Amino acid sequence: MRKINFPIKLFATALVLAFAFYLSGCVNVDQKTKINSDGSGEITIHYWTKMSNVKSSDELGGFAFTEDKAKANYQSDNNEVTGVKIEEDLDDSTKHVTVDMKFKDLNKISGAKGFEKVKATWKEGKEGMDFLYTLMQDTSNAKNMGASDTKLDYEFDFPAEVLETNGRKDGQKVVWNKTLADLKEDVEMTATVKTEKKGCGCLGFELPIIVFAGMVFMLTRRKKK
Repeated sequence: MRKINFPIKLFATALVLAFAFYLSGCVNVDQKTKINSDGSGEITIHYWTKMSNVKSSDELGGFAFTEDKAKANYQSDNNEVTGVKIEEDLDDSTKHVTVDMKFKDLNKISGAKGFEKVKATWKEGKEGMDFLYTLMQDTSNAKNMGASDTKLDYEFDFPAEVLETNGRKDGQKVVWNKTLADLKEDVEMTATVKTEKKGCGCLGFELPIIVFAGMVFMLTRRKKK
């Protein structure tokens, strides 16, 4: 009987590649963003994975797990990283990264490497300010084992009343809870935010009335004299 030599090395290589592919999407994300009326604001992005996933590498699925690389990923002419914190949770063997940053214009945040798979817009619309934050399609990672368990949570704090949204509204905040599996197509987060109308004050409509009233008062006073 002929013995079949099973290609052990080939199998081992395929197994390693398959495992690496599986790991590429195992990064959970929790992002909180505050947007000012002029489009500037602040972001705190917290992401984490199993420590074993980054044991031999300091980067996973485009997410950096060292302070220097994490800062470099989110720093740009538009974005200023104000703090980076790296932590390990021994209870569940996870490694966490928290990045705090400020941005000048939400429309330009994708200039940073960490937001290259994001499209964000903040512009004036018919009913108010139109907000759109899109996570670009990532079909390869969306099909990974465990993709439906990998959390992508986003919270946006707007400068005024939210008139309409496809997220879960809580006052001026809106929350979207997604998973990596949702990235089989573009994930669009939308909102329309009320525009606060500024009063003209004494430099607008009220000033001519005050001047006119003053003139009438002066003329009336002269006639009485």
